Amino acid sequence: MATSLKTLCWVVAEFILIFILLSLPGGDFSDPNSWISMIMALPFADKIVHMALFGSLALSLFFHFEMSEKPSFKTTRTKALALIVCILYGIGMEYYQKYYVPSRGFEVLDMLADALGALCALPVFEFFKKMYTQSFIK
Repeated sequence: MATSLKTLCWVVAEFILIFILLSLPGGDFSDPNSWISMIMALPFADKIVHMALFGSLALSLFFHFEMSEKPSFKTTRTKALALIVCILYGIGMEYYQKYYVPSRGFEVLDMLADALGALCALPVFEFFKKMYTQSFIK
């Protein structure tokens, strides 16, 4: 039970972190001398950040459901629903940026990067789950 609560806190923290980072106005990255501006000036850095954020969100959801005591939360269907939640959250955040965040806009490529990050998290989760269970079998 305590582990499930910890992973739930991780999930909530991921949602909040993504909301905060994607709520920053675009002008916050305009100082050419800041380290974040230098990183964001790299090719595709914005898309990589989106993939990392939503991949991390999906991983947190997968781990949370895996730590649940209910077997119904450990199914493929639950993982698919977690992916759908991540993708819909990414789409919702793009609309939020378009209408409520100064100097930020709606980008389809950002939504695709969000979805790709979430989808890439599934094989990563399965790999670590397999490694974890094999270490206890030996």
